[in-house]
Amino acid sequence: MSHLESLPPACTKLLHEKSRRKLTFAEIAAHLAHDEVWTAALFYGRATPTLKDIHRLASLLNLSAETLEEDFRMAGPPLREVPMQGTVDPIVAPVRDAIGLYAPAIRSVVVEKLGDGAISAPHAKVRVEAGDARDVRIIVESKYVPFQSW
Repeated sequence: MSHLESLPPACTKLLHEKSRRKLTFAEIAAHLAHDEVWTAALFYGRATPTLKDIHRLASLLNLSAETLEEDFRMAGPPLREVPMQGTVDPIVAPVRDAIGLYAPAIRSVVVEKLGDGAISAPHAKVRVEAGDARDVRIIVESKYVPFQSW
């Protein structure tokens, strides 16, 4: 089964209209006043739209705002699992492998700089930038929460 087949109806509608209208996530994000990665996450069922977002999307994509609202309501909360284990996707797999390979080093450097704590996934923002000569930068920003003593 394709990952698209498991998406809620709201997401498949959004992806269909995005493709049909030849829009990029950056163009849609500008219309929503959101980041393009957050916007893509919304289209893949990984983020929660506000009513304002839904109405802006409906307007941009010529969809019924009421139907889109109902579709998102029926879908329930966004999927928050990380289904990366075993993926062979040529973009996701190297990112997963790099994080896995360098995780102990990343953790050690973060602890040296900020102390013992945790990086907050709910506060994470991810940006993708194209660099020079076909380089890509994936930037993850988040809050760092120190562990407390009691």
